[in-house]
Amino acid sequence: MKRAAAAVLGMLLLGGCAATLRAPEPGVRPDAAILQHWTASGRLALAADGEGGSGSFVWSQREGVTELDIRGPLGAGALQIVASDQTLSVVDGAGRTLDPDAARAYLQSRLGADVPWDRLRYWMLGVPAPDAPAQVSVADAPPWRVIAQSGWRIGYDAFVTTANGSLPQRFTASRDSVRVKVIVDTWAVPSGTPPADGGVR
Repeated sequence: MKRAAAAVLGMLLLGGCAATLRAPEPGVRPDAAILQHWTASGRLALAADGEGGSGSFVWSQREGVTELDIRGPLGAGALQIVASDQTLSVVDGAGRTLDPDAARAYLQSRLGADVPWDRLRYWMLGVPAPDAPAQVSVADAPPWRVIAQSGWRIGYDAFVTTANGSLPQRFTASRDSVRVKVIVDTWAVPSGTPPADGGVR
């Protein structure tokens, strides 16, 4: 099964190789305090404990509330996750709504790790969450930026430039045996700023 998990990640990686792994614009990072309304859509692949799967996602951020619709690796059919600083809920593939405790247990069993859902919205923008210690390192080759926070390592391999700064186009989040690779095909940013097509196919 470990070979299968590696193959899933490899297939997603190959799917994004057609585009150049673009570095972020020097000194231009999105301000999460300002960029609070956005939507991103793309693909993801999950490998955990030797098993894996791939799927697609649509992420809608409205201030502190995250709505994440996933089709694929976390279960059959569609999965909707709603998270904020205060709560977490899940509508599973059978259409059942899980309360915060059940939702966290369900996601932990699927992912193989307890994900800090209230911090993911910052990592999606390529910046550390402000409420916990973090280490951020930069390099002159991919991964261009690495965030280490809450036991997770997030390595950013490609960025797309928008009027709101350089936004992640491709990154991998890992912790212990869990790896999640994300490719953002399209960013939709606030009114007045055109959508950014990541160009990864």
